[in-house]
Amino acid sequence: MLEAIILDLGGVILNIDYAKTLVAFSQLAGQDISSLYTQHRQIALFDRYETGQISSEEFRQGLRSQLALRGTADDAAIDSAWNAMLLDVPPARLDSLAQLSERFRLFLLSNTNAIHKAAFEENLEAVFGDAAVLSRQFEATHYSHLMGDRKPNPTIFQRVVDEQGLIPSQTLFVDDTAGHLQGAQAVGLQTIHMAGDLTLEMLTRQLLIA
Repeated sequence: MLEAIILDLGGVILNIDYAKTLVAFSQLAGQDISSLYTQHRQIALFDRYETGQISSEEFRQGLRSQLALRGTADDAAIDSAWNAMLLDVPPARLDSLAQLSERFRLFLLSNTNAIHKAAFEENLEAVFGDAAVLSRQFEATHYSHLMGDRKPNPTIFQRVVDEQGLIPSQTLFVDDTAGHLQGAQAVGLQTIHMAGDLTLEMLTRQLLIA
């Protein structure tokens, strides 16, 4: 019996396009930087920022050094390039979350950072007139940079399980990055890879008729 669902944010609820950030940073650097950051692999600087080990200013300075950014790369230009991957939250996704929350305990677990969190909340405010319209769909939200840990580490899943009093075998974790599922499986969670044509809207229909 399924009692709870833990959802990833980017690629599950929030549409993202990593290529847009790679293109933006490559333009700032005047060279291809695609080897430094992908959905599945990234340099230590990004990991440190996603786990809250460094501040936003230290992250920007690290990018300037790692990418040899030109002098015109001020904070605003760096933030704009970093946020370029963040697209939209379709209204249908919010509807799906509302439907799921009527039947299951619902939680959010995202590898993210302070700059991205501020950006997608600003977008929610602009589109829906409410920066908290997403967070209210969940019983609790868990962000890597605030937890000091990140997926796919089993420790971050165990912490969510312990803090929320979840039964792993009755909890589903949904993520668009296959490697993150391994950490969830290590603590006994059920998992679904959000890949191919599968969308949250489709998954919601499947879960509600199961």
